[in-house]
Amino acid sequence: MRRIEKNNESKISRIMRWLILIFLTSFLSYGQIDEGYDNFDGAGMWVSPGGNTGSHDGDLCFNITGNYLANEFYVFQSPMYDFSTWGTVELLWNQESSVRNGDSFRLYLYDNGWSYYDISNLSGYYGVTVNTTTTALAFVLVTNGSGSLNGRYSHVRFLSIYDPTPLPVEMLGFDVTLQEEGVLLEWSTSSEYNSDYFSIYRSTDASTWTKLSDIPSAGFSTSLQDYKYVDNSILYNYTYYRLKQTDIDGYKESWDPVYVYRELNENVKRYNILGQDIKNSYKGLVIELKNGMFNKKIKN
Repeated sequence: MRRIEKNNESKISRIMRWLILIFLTSFLSYGQIDEGYDNFDGAGMWVSPGGNTGSHDGDLCFNITGNYLANEFYVFQSPMYDFSTWGTVELLWNQESSVRNGDSFRLYLYDNGWSYYDISNLSGYYGVTVNTTTTALAFVLVTNGSGSLNGRYSHVRFLSIYDPTPLPVEMLGFDVTLQEEGVLLEWSTSSEYNSDYFSIYRSTDASTWTKLSDIPSAGFSTSLQDYKYVDNSILYNYTYYRLKQTDIDGYKESWDPVYVYRELNENVKRYNILGQDIKNSYKGLVIELKNGMFNKKIKN
């Protein structure tokens, strides 16, 4: 695999018009996506808004028989990407390219502005590392003269976008369960790499968070790991919980908050052994009357 050098271009109005036309979102996480070119111009697919381009036997290709205008951009555009959770973004593709004198074949990247790699007259496997803030790609044929390409062609056989960075934690689920005396938090992982600990946070407004505890993690694991934590606080209305993970190198990852809801006007009366009303903080033998049913328990 060969690496190629990038060029910056400040004004590329034609390609900008085409690439901003369609914002099809493809949300990605750590891993890999392999782009295929058997079909295009559909939802979540690459699109070809400029004509004289197409898909042939699984290749993204520019026609060798079509008539082309001079000084034009002929474009294959990717869906929109979100690489914000990736550690590294690598592109690997296979191409064949033969262009006329004055024409160029390019790979464009959008990262707060357009830049490109000139990949004219290259054949084989090529790769580049791009920023995680990159949101779109395009293969573009830029013409200098008009008319036929005189048998010249540019094909891309496949493109693989992948993250070689191991995912610190593969989370299977994070759940909270309302209990009579507190809240049970449970989560599971399918694998862990370089993981140090989990941190549990609580909030009553999903804005201001209080750290409850740090839970040591498995560190390195390829098997199922189950975790649990009990918050013994009795809070009414909505209570939110957030889980964060920190790896040994200090990298942090968090997951969306979850919540429970406890009725404020819970119909529960509490008595001691003498039948006297007691507060929730009372310790000892407690008799509870809830919804017409008695329950005995000892609070320490």
